[in-house]
Amino acid sequence: MRPSRPAARLAAALWTALAVPTVAAAQPAAAAASPWDLMQLMHALQQVKSASGRFTERKTVHLLNAPLVSSGTLSYVAPDRMQKVTLSPVPERFVLDGDQITMVGGPDQQTHTFALTDYPQIGGLVEGIRATLAGDLTTLDRYYDLRLTGDAASWELLLQPKDSKLTRFVKSIRITGSQNQLRAIDTEESDGDRSEMSIVEDAGDAR
Repeated sequence: MRPSRPAARLAAALWTALAVPTVAAAQPAAAAASPWDLMQLMHALQQVKSASGRFTERKTVHLLNAPLVSSGTLSYVAPDRMQKVTLSPVPERFVLDGDQITMVGGPDQQTHTFALTDYPQIGGLVEGIRATLAGDLTTLDRYYDLRLTGDAASWELLLQPKDSKLTRFVKSIRITGSQNQLRAIDTEESDGDRSEMSIVEDAGDAR
């Protein structure tokens, strides 16, 4: 059975919110020389307390003849606040603050606010987002099969949901980055749709 439209939209928005840029922290010379692994990546992500940047997203939908392209801004404040503001082609705003979600959009810029408990079937999706941004390997491993390739300068992290409830929305997420900076996210949804997002962090946003 295909997920309900509100739940599917929320799931897509949550994964898009994952794509917040992180700020690279200086790495000790000894750490740079050691093998790059999940523990090191998670440790690097833990150093990020806030970040912001710009995104361009290209979404391929199997029912449409041409990709949908959007752009806007992203921000993250540890440990659990994320915001995505779409500026083009249609203004929209998505905010995840703790367990509360606010979505603003549509012709009249209507505001919808609700709790994550209203959508328990995608709770693991939210935990995956928070765990990634927080560098929480234990929680991330609980919900996803993980595969990290590359090195600190250029890495790729593949996430594949373990829970059948999550696989209703997402087949896989491929995140690429450098140190603790996210550069791009390629999300393949269970129905075959795909979204490719590139990220450019704001200059001087190192904190």
